[in-house]
Amino acid sequence: MLASFAWALGTLILVQLSARWIHRHLQWVGYRLSGSRSVALIIYSTILLPGVLLHELSHWLSAALLGVRTGRISLFPSVRPDGRLQLGAVEYYRAGLDPIRESIIGAAPLVAGCAALLLIAGHLLGFPAAQDAIAAQDLGAVLGWMQVSLGTPDFWLWFYLAFAIANAMMPSAADRRAWPAFLVVVGAATGLLLALGLSDWIVLGLEGPLALGAGYLASAFTVTIIINLVMMGLLKLLETLLGGR
Repeated sequence: MLASFAWALGTLILVQLSARWIHRHLQWVGYRLSGSRSVALIIYSTILLPGVLLHELSHWLSAALLGVRTGRISLFPSVRPDGRLQLGAVEYYRAGLDPIRESIIGAAPLVAGCAALLLIAGHLLGFPAAQDAIAAQDLGAVLGWMQVSLGTPDFWLWFYLAFAIANAMMPSAADRRAWPAFLVVVGAATGLLLALGLSDWIVLGLEGPLALGAGYLASAFTVTIIINLVMMGLLKLLETLLGGR
């Protein structure tokens, strides 16, 4: 379990760093191509639109399933009062909403995004074979996997969809708003169980699911890192052709 969590945490840090780089440079390329900040924003948001659509629909669907009243869905980018860019939004009514349901709604895009990435990578790109080759440090097997993957029908379409999903699935600051309160509730419940002498039950009951969940997250984050590294190289090449940054 600890190994799975360490892998998930390490890959999460790399995902955040690579995603920030891509968001920044993708906007710069759009500006360089158009000469207009507003057009660059449209280009940027259009490229990530499939991921934004999945992100906002995940919010909406999870809220509806949890009995939370929802409002309009926006897929158009906007600049928040604090200067941050917001690619989309879903209105749902937080008045009287408990931290557990709000946390689930906030985390829904990450869960949906990871599931979509693992589906694309596993069933369409053969990612488990790549994982085995990387773990074995077998360069020939890695190159063989890449060759087979490139021969997949509509490979670049699936690669693009995975890229858009991977770089729009992370919860925003607003999505994470209730997470501290949620962690307090979980901590209090865990403390109560420990006080009742149920520590063995906690370990036996939760170790497997937690390790499995962390493993899925780490696998999805690893897919994201591979995709982002490829896109970082392509963006850097494009920047060089456009005169550098």
